[in-house]
Amino acid sequence: MKKLLSLLTLFIFIDNIQAQTSEQTIYRSEFMFCNFNEGKNYQDVLAEQAPYEQFLNENGLEYNRLNLSPIWDNDSEYDYVMWGNWPNGEMQYKEWGAYMNDYPAWASENDIPAQSAGECENFVSMRNHRVLRINADSYDDRMFSDWRQCTLKPRANMAELKAVFAEMEQMARDNGMGGYAVHFFTPYRGMQDELPYDFLMSYIWFTSEARSAGVANWPEWNAMMEESGLYKKRDKHIESCTGADTYQLDWVYSTIK
Repeated sequence: MKKLLSLLTLFIFIDNIQAQTSEQTIYRSEFMFCNFNEGKNYQDVLAEQAPYEQFLNENGLEYNRLNLSPIWDNDSEYDYVMWGNWPNGEMQYKEWGAYMNDYPAWASENDIPAQSAGECENFVSMRNHRVLRINADSYDDRMFSDWRQCTLKPRANMAELKAVFAEMEQMARDNGMGGYAVHFFTPYRGMQDELPYDFLMSYIWFTSEARSAGVANWPEWNAMMEESGLYKKRDKHIESCTGADTYQLDWVYSTIK
Protein backbone atom coordinates (compact mmCIF):
# COMPACT_ATOMS: atom_id res chain seq x y z
CA MET A 1 0.00 0.00 0.00
CA LYS A 2 2.95 2.32 0.54
CA LYS A 3 3.29 2.61 -3.22
CA LEU A 4 -0.29 3.84 -3.66
CA LEU A 5 0.58 7.55 -3.83
CA SER A 6 0.85 10.24 -6.49
CA LEU A 7 2.39 13.61 -7.40
CA LEU A 8 0.07 15.58 -9.68
CA THR A 9 -2.59 18.10 -8.55
CA LEU A 10 -5.87 17.77 -10.45
CA PHE A 11 -8.46 20.45 -11.22
CA ILE A 12 -12.14 20.15 -12.17
CA PHE A 13 -13.76 22.20 -14.93
CA ILE A 14 -16.74 20.06 -16.01
CA ASP A 15 -19.94 21.80 -17.17
CA ASN A 16 -22.46 20.18 -19.52
CA ILE A 17 -21.69 16.55 -18.74
CA GLN A 18 -21.33 17.12 -15.02
CA ALA A 19 -24.81 18.61 -14.84
CA GLN A 20 -26.27 15.27 -15.91
CA THR A 21 -24.24 13.13 -13.52
CA SER A 22 -23.01 13.19 -9.93
CA GLU A 23 -20.98 16.15 -8.74
CA GLN A 24 -17.24 15.72 -9.23
CA THR A 25 -16.00 16.83 -5.83
CA ILE A 26 -12.55 17.37 -4.30
CA TYR A 27 -12.11 16.32 -0.67
CA ARG A 28 -9.04 16.27 1.56
CA SER A 29 -7.76 12.87 2.69
CA GLU A 30 -5.11 11.41 4.95
CA PHE A 31 -3.63 7.90 4.97
CA MET A 32 -1.75 6.23 7.83
CA PHE A 33 0.04 2.95 7.15
CA CYS A 34 0.02 0.61 10.15
CA ASN A 35 1.04 -2.79 11.53
CA PHE A 36 -0.50 -4.55 14.51
CA ASN A 37 1.42 -4.59 17.75
CA GLU A 38 2.09 -8.02 19.21
CA GLY A 39 -1.08 -9.62 20.55
CA LYS A 40 -3.38 -7.05 18.93
CA ASN A 41 -5.88 -7.48 16.09
CA TYR A 42 -8.36 -5.54 13.99
CA GLN A 43 -11.04 -5.52 16.70
CA ASP A 44 -8.58 -3.68 18.95
CA VAL A 45 -8.13 -1.06 16.22
CA LEU A 46 -11.89 -0.53 15.94
CA ALA A 47 -12.26 -0.25 19.73
CA GLU A 48 -9.60 2.47 19.81
CA GLN A 49 -11.15 4.41 16.95
CA ALA A 50 -14.72 4.48 18.29
CA PRO A 51 -14.38 7.21 21.00
CA TYR A 52 -13.05 9.79 18.55
CA GLU A 53 -16.46 10.05 16.89
CA GLN A 54 -17.84 11.45 20.15
CA PHE A 55 -15.05 14.04 20.27
CA LEU A 56 -15.83 15.10 16.70
CA ASN A 57 -19.55 15.48 17.41
CA GLU A 58 -18.99 17.43 20.63
CA ASN A 59 -16.73 19.89 18.82
CA GLY A 60 -18.71 20.27 15.58
CA LEU A 61 -15.92 18.74 13.47
CA GLU A 62 -16.55 17.08 10.08
CA TYR A 63 -14.40 14.02 9.40
CA ASN A 64 -14.81 10.37 8.52
CA ARG A 65 -12.69 7.30 9.15
CA LEU A 66 -12.34 4.25 6.92
CA ASN A 67 -9.91 1.34 7.22
CA LEU A 68 -8.32 -0.60 4.39
CA SER A 69 -7.20 -4.21 4.89
CA PRO A 70 -5.38 -6.08 2.10
CA ILE A 71 -7.29 -8.88 0.40
CA TRP A 72 -5.28 -9.39 -2.78
CA ASP A 73 -2.04 -7.43 -2.46
CA ASN A 74 0.89 -9.81 -2.27
CA ASP A 75 3.48 -7.08 -1.67
CA SER A 76 1.61 -5.15 1.02
CA GLU A 77 3.97 -3.92 3.73
CA TYR A 78 1.19 -3.12 6.19
CA ASP A 79 -1.56 -4.93 8.08
CA TYR A 80 -4.03 -2.09 7.64
CA VAL A 81 -4.30 1.49 6.42
CA MET A 82 -6.32 4.15 8.24
CA TRP A 83 -7.98 6.56 5.80
CA GLY A 84 -9.68 9.79 6.85
CA ASN A 85 -11.50 12.50 4.88
CA TRP A 86 -12.54 16.10 5.42
CA PRO A 87 -15.03 17.96 3.20
CA ASN A 88 -12.49 20.73 2.51
CA GLY A 89 -9.12 22.17 3.51
CA GLU A 90 -10.65 24.55 6.06
CA MET A 91 -12.12 21.65 8.05
CA GLN A 92 -8.91 19.66 7.65
CA TYR A 93 -6.90 22.21 9.60
CA LYS A 94 -9.69 22.87 12.07
CA GLU A 95 -9.89 19.16 12.94
CA TRP A 96 -6.10 18.77 13.00
CA GLY A 97 -5.85 21.74 15.37
CA ALA A 98 -8.53 20.33 17.67
CA TYR A 99 -6.79 16.95 17.72
CA MET A 100 -3.44 18.51 18.64
CA ASN A 101 -4.69 21.03 21.19
CA ASP A 102 -8.00 19.80 22.62
CA TYR A 103 -8.13 16.04 22.24
CA PRO A 104 -5.40 15.12 24.81
CA ALA A 105 -7.32 16.81 27.64
CA TRP A 106 -10.64 15.43 26.39
CA ALA A 107 -9.22 11.90 26.25
CA SER A 108 -7.87 12.23 29.78
CA GLU A 109 -11.18 13.53 31.12
CA ASN A 110 -13.02 10.66 29.45
CA ASP A 111 -10.53 7.96 30.51
CA ILE A 112 -9.55 7.15 26.92
CA PRO A 113 -6.36 5.03 27.04
CA ALA A 114 -3.41 5.70 24.77
CA GLN A 115 -3.61 3.83 21.47
CA SER A 116 -1.66 0.59 21.47
CA ALA A 117 -3.29 -1.61 18.80
CA GLY A 118 -0.77 -0.73 16.10
CA GLU A 119 2.21 1.34 15.04
CA CYS A 120 1.69 3.67 12.08
CA GLU A 121 4.12 5.43 9.76
CA ASN A 122 4.22 7.23 6.40
CA PHE A 123 1.47 9.72 7.19
CA VAL A 124 0.46 11.40 3.92
CA SER A 125 -2.18 13.93 2.90
CA MET A 126 -3.93 13.78 -0.47
CA ARG A 127 -6.48 15.58 -2.54
CA ASN A 128 -9.33 13.15 -3.12
CA HIS A 129 -11.10 13.68 -6.46
CA ARG A 130 -14.38 11.82 -6.83
CA VAL A 131 -14.89 11.50 -10.58
CA LEU A 132 -17.76 8.97 -10.76
CA ARG A 133 -20.44 7.86 -8.32
CA ILE A 134 -23.66 5.89 -8.80
CA ASN A 135 -25.40 5.28 -5.48
CA ALA A 136 -26.74 1.92 -4.34
CA ASP A 137 -30.00 1.14 -2.56
CA SER A 138 -27.99 -0.18 0.38
CA TYR A 139 -24.35 -0.31 1.45
CA ASP A 140 -22.29 -3.16 2.87
CA ASP A 141 -20.45 -2.50 6.11
CA ARG A 142 -17.28 -3.74 4.40
CA MET A 143 -16.76 -3.17 0.69
CA PHE A 144 -14.43 -4.27 -2.09
CA SER A 145 -12.03 -1.59 -3.34
CA ASP A 146 -9.41 -1.81 -6.10
CA TRP A 147 -6.39 0.52 -6.14
CA ARG A 148 -4.18 1.18 -9.16
CA GLN A 149 -1.16 3.40 -9.80
CA CYS A 150 -1.45 5.35 -13.04
CA THR A 151 0.89 7.43 -15.16
CA LEU A 152 -0.12 10.21 -17.51
CA LYS A 153 0.95 10.93 -21.05
CA PRO A 154 3.12 14.05 -21.52
CA ARG A 155 0.25 16.18 -22.85
CA ALA A 156 -2.52 14.79 -20.67
CA ASN A 157 -5.36 17.14 -19.79
CA MET A 158 -6.93 16.23 -16.46
CA ALA A 159 -10.10 18.25 -17.03
CA GLU A 160 -10.69 16.25 -20.22
CA LEU A 161 -9.92 12.98 -18.44
CA LYS A 162 -12.45 13.75 -15.74
CA ALA A 163 -15.00 14.58 -18.42
CA VAL A 164 -14.43 11.10 -19.86
CA PHE A 165 -15.33 9.56 -16.50
CA ALA A 166 -18.46 11.70 -16.36
CA GLU A 167 -19.41 10.24 -19.75
CA MET A 168 -18.69 6.76 -18.41
CA GLU A 169 -20.99 7.44 -15.47
CA GLN A 170 -23.79 8.61 -17.74
CA MET A 171 -23.45 5.53 -19.93
CA ALA A 172 -23.52 3.26 -16.88
CA ARG A 173 -26.63 5.02 -15.59
CA ASP A 174 -28.35 4.78 -18.98
CA ASN A 175 -27.74 1.02 -19.02
CA GLY A 176 -28.74 0.27 -15.44
CA MET A 177 -25.22 -0.35 -14.16
CA GLY A 178 -24.01 1.17 -10.92
CA GLY A 179 -23.42 0.85 -7.22
CA TYR A 180 -19.82 2.04 -7.31
CA ALA A 181 -17.55 5.09 -7.27
CA VAL A 182 -14.22 6.06 -8.82
CA HIS A 183 -11.72 8.36 -7.10
CA PHE A 184 -8.38 9.87 -8.10
CA PHE A 185 -5.88 10.69 -5.33
CA THR A 186 -3.04 13.21 -5.53
CA PRO A 187 -0.87 13.67 -2.42
CA TYR A 188 0.43 17.09 -1.51
CA ARG A 189 2.05 16.60 1.92
CA GLY A 190 4.16 13.88 3.49
CA MET A 191 5.97 12.54 0.45
CA GLN A 192 9.56 11.49 1.09
CA ASP A 193 10.72 10.33 -2.34
CA GLU A 194 9.89 11.01 -5.98
CA LEU A 195 7.37 8.51 -7.29
CA PRO A 196 7.31 6.75 -10.67
CA TYR A 197 3.60 7.38 -11.27
CA ASP A 198 1.23 10.35 -11.36
CA PHE A 199 -1.98 9.46 -9.56
CA LEU A 200 -3.78 6.73 -7.69
CA MET A 201 -7.14 5.48 -8.99
CA SER A 202 -9.60 3.65 -6.75
CA TYR A 203 -12.79 1.79 -7.66
CA ILE A 204 -15.11 1.23 -4.69
CA TRP A 205 -18.12 -1.10 -4.91
CA PHE A 206 -20.84 -0.33 -2.39
CA THR A 207 -22.12 -3.92 -2.17
CA SER A 208 -20.79 -7.35 -3.02
CA GLU A 209 -23.80 -7.69 -5.34
CA ALA A 210 -22.67 -4.61 -7.28
CA ARG A 211 -19.16 -6.05 -7.58
CA SER A 212 -20.55 -9.38 -8.76
CA ALA A 213 -22.78 -7.62 -11.28
CA GLY A 214 -19.77 -5.69 -12.55
CA VAL A 215 -18.04 -8.96 -13.35
CA ALA A 216 -21.14 -10.41 -15.00
CA ASN A 217 -21.71 -7.25 -17.08
CA TRP A 218 -18.06 -6.84 -18.08
CA PRO A 219 -18.36 -8.20 -21.67
CA GLU A 220 -21.29 -5.88 -22.38
CA TRP A 221 -19.59 -2.90 -20.71
CA ASN A 222 -16.33 -3.54 -22.53
CA ALA A 223 -18.14 -3.59 -25.87
CA MET A 224 -19.96 -0.33 -25.07
CA MET A 225 -16.72 1.36 -24.08
CA GLU A 226 -15.15 0.32 -27.38
CA GLU A 227 -18.14 1.32 -29.49
CA SER A 228 -18.58 4.70 -27.76
CA GLY A 229 -14.93 5.62 -28.20
CA LEU A 230 -14.48 6.18 -24.46
CA TYR A 231 -11.45 3.88 -24.32
CA LYS A 232 -9.73 6.06 -26.92
CA LYS A 233 -10.70 9.24 -25.07
CA ARG A 234 -9.40 7.83 -21.78
CA ASP A 235 -6.19 6.49 -23.29
CA LYS A 236 -5.45 9.88 -24.83
CA HIS A 237 -4.47 10.94 -21.30
CA ILE A 238 -3.49 7.81 -19.35
CA GLU A 239 -0.22 6.14 -20.31
CA SER A 240 -0.68 3.07 -18.12
CA CYS A 241 -2.10 1.75 -14.85
CA THR A 242 -0.90 -1.17 -12.76
CA GLY A 243 -3.00 -4.20 -11.97
CA ALA A 244 -5.38 -3.78 -9.07
CA ASP A 245 -4.48 -4.28 -5.42
CA THR A 246 -7.75 -5.22 -3.72
CA TYR A 247 -8.57 -4.06 -0.20
CA GLN A 248 -11.46 -4.47 2.18
CA LEU A 249 -12.89 -1.03 2.87
CA ASP A 250 -14.46 -0.70 6.30
CA TRP A 251 -16.57 2.41 6.88
CA VAL A 252 -16.07 3.13 10.61
CA TYR A 253 -17.85 6.47 11.20
CA SER A 254 -18.62 9.84 9.62
CA THR A 255 -19.59 13.24 11.01
CA ILE A 256 -19.52 14.93 7.59
CA LYS A 257 -22.84 16.62 6.91
